[in-house]
Amino acid sequence: MPKPKITGVVHTRDSAATLEAALASLAWVDELMVVDMQSSDDSVAIAQRHGAVVHQVEIAPRIDGVRNRFTAQASGDWVLVLDSDEYLSGDAPDLVQSLIADKGGSYDAFALPRYNYLGDQVMVGGGRHPDYQIRLFKKGMVLWPDAHHTLPLVTSGPGHLWEVPPSRGPHIHHRNYRDLRQLITRQLDYALTDLYPSDPASFDFAAYLARAHQQMALRSDPETDGDLSQAMALVMAWDAVMRGLIHWDSLEPRPPLNMLDGFPRAAAQMPRWEIRLRRYLGRHLALKHLLRAVRARLRALLPKRG
Repeated sequence: MPKPKITGVVHTRDSAATLEAALASLAWVDELMVVDMQSSDDSVAIAQRHGAVVHQVEIAPRIDGVRNRFTAQASGDWVLVLDSDEYLSGDAPDLVQSLIADKGGSYDAFALPRYNYLGDQVMVGGGRHPDYQIRLFKKGMVLWPDAHHTLPLVTSGPGHLWEVPPSRGPHIHHRNYRDLRQLITRQLDYALTDLYPSDPASFDFAAYLARAHQQMALRSDPETDGDLSQAMALVMAWDAVMRGLIHWDSLEPRPPLNMLDGFPRAAAQMPRWEIRLRRYLGRHLALKHLLRAVRARLRALLPKRG
């Protein structure tokens, strides 16, 4: 039986600093596509040097939805997606082929484990590892929503997604941020360009404050990751509050902010069992995918309010 053809897909925008490592880790795939959003640095030249087919597209505020168009154009039977600041471990060629041969008949998509870096430090506490990412899948079987860093949909259902145990790899290595300053800058950019509900009546600032409390509880793990863990938790809590204010500012008319009323409610919305559950779901993406599908089904069945 012939080996299935694999297409690697990488999206870029001024990614020269990290792109070399990403493409070098995909040198073994049968087809390599780079989707470039008007880079002004050497991203395109680097892609061409690695033999990639380069597609030029307009700049989009959110990358996830753009992926659908170009994964659909892949000529491979399987698609392997990386961000431009990611690269695969050196054992990826053999492990991916083995994975497809062993499990490809039963599953349409694989969630690969990922290591995330802040500077030179791997962040593994607070449920940050294995940080499963749905990146290897049969062509046409995965779709991304048009949003920042959202869970993609396996079109055949959550039962056709398999989480690859970290011991079986391969691992994605994600060089997220050079330092804390870059983390702050990027989170603000994501918040400013994201989509927010437009109905003032549904706005609840306390929900954003609750998310800030959640981020503090979920991400702070100084015993494992030291002070950087607490710094990251503070940044992500700040991100939740900023998103609430950006959302409020976009509404017409602006509803009451009720900020002071929101603080005690927010603090009460994160019991310890929920912290443990969220950390567990962070390590078990297939279950998270299943719960999302069940919730969507229930919403479709229940009568709409109003």
